[in-house]
Amino acid sequence: MRKPFIIANWKMNKNVQESVEFAKAMQDAVPLGEDVGIAAQALALYSMRAAIGDSPLRIIAQNAGSQPSGAQTGEISIESLADAGVSHVILGHLERRLLFHESNEEISKKVATALQFGVTPIICTDEEKIQVTIDGEQHYFFHQLTSILQGLSPKQMRRVIISYEPRYAVGAKQAASPDMAETACWQIRQSIADHFGAAVANEVRILYGGSVTPQNIYGIVSQPDVDGTLIGRASLNVQSFLQMVNCFQAAKQQKLTAI
Repeated sequence: MRKPFIIANWKMNKNVQESVEFAKAMQDAVPLGEDVGIAAQALALYSMRAAIGDSPLRIIAQNAGSQPSGAQTGEISIESLADAGVSHVILGHLERRLLFHESNEEISKKVATALQFGVTPIICTDEEKIQVTIDGEQHYFFHQLTSILQGLSPKQMRRVIISYEPRYAVGAKQAASPDMAETACWQIRQSIADHFGAAVANEVRILYGGSVTPQNIYGIVSQPDVDGTLIGRASLNVQSFLQMVNCFQAAKQQKLTAI
């Protein structure tokens, strides 16, 4: 079974001190062997990593530049993120696309650079898909993902994480229903299989993001093709986030029982 992943995406919330205090509160609460992460502002990442020592809590960047170094004033170097102990980076978030006009080409370059320096890219995508019938079977073409993943080898693809985020649910009060989240994640998995083969597609973790709360997380992550969640405002409170981690654990046990 694919290893589930639950991620708090704080966006531009929490200063350095608040971020470090939250990380310390979480460091001993992460269940052994589980993937739980926090995506904080860049200024806080090094201090958070230093504060939690050998805790399994993942410290995640929300964005990075496409080049390892050079004349790109204000960008964040993925090489420097790796040096700071950052394990993952979110790339292509809907807000980056809409507010900062990031293109698929630029995001693709960022993915390649992240893989070069051993930082796992978490690629966000929304609902851009085309349904086609080939030899009587339904296939799903995701324009964003196909453009971004172009040129990756199957070995590299195995290191990538995908996060499905429907536009209507990002920053809203209405998440996708569990069935809708499952359908989209399954379709993305089928699209990956078409390009990289079924074995690779079955290894890639696909998360759901968009208005996830303690009230709806269990139903979403219980779905067979949903391998975790990217959580926004509901992750800003320690107790709320811990509650969701516990729901996550219960859903994982249900999946194991169903196998």
